[in-house]
Amino acid sequence: MIKGVIFDLDLTLVDTTILENARKMRNWHEAYRLIPYTSMYAGIQEVLDHIKAQGIKMAIVSSSPRPYVERIVGYYQIPANFIVGYHDAHPVKPHPAPMLKALELMDEKAEDVLSFGDRAIDMIAAKRAGIKAIACLWGTKERSMLLGTAYDQAISSPLEILPYLQ
Repeated sequence: MIKGVIFDLDLTLVDTTILENARKMRNWHEAYRLIPYTSMYAGIQEVLDHIKAQGIKMAIVSSSPRPYVERIVGYYQIPANFIVGYHDAHPVKPHPAPMLKALELMDEKAEDVLSFGDRAIDMIAAKRAGIKAIACLWGTKERSMLLGTAYDQAISSPLEILPYLQ
């Protein structure tokens, strides 16, 4: 039985494409201003509701700074119990340190946790931490790189997450 899940944020839970330029330029004021123009992917809310209802622990592990992650989590009321942002664990993804930090915060073993992400670095970090890695294809901007990494499963729709949470 799954006791915890780890999600990447950008392009996994929320389509933040509109924020990419501001993020690259580290113009956080502009990125925050644009958050209302982002969107949660169809099906993600149902997944989050299920996670919450089942009492599954949830962490977000992102390469973005914590204040950015916290603003998006707050805006969408994502029920994340824990956040591991850019400054919270080093080295950053693809190193397993952020995933190991999430396991520590959740107080769970790697074999009881699933990781979902849209980038190769998400898969590499999860696998190196001993966590089952699921490639999320709906938002990825690096599909061929993602599919070229070692992952456990690839899914095309957020609702395909639900069977993993049973």
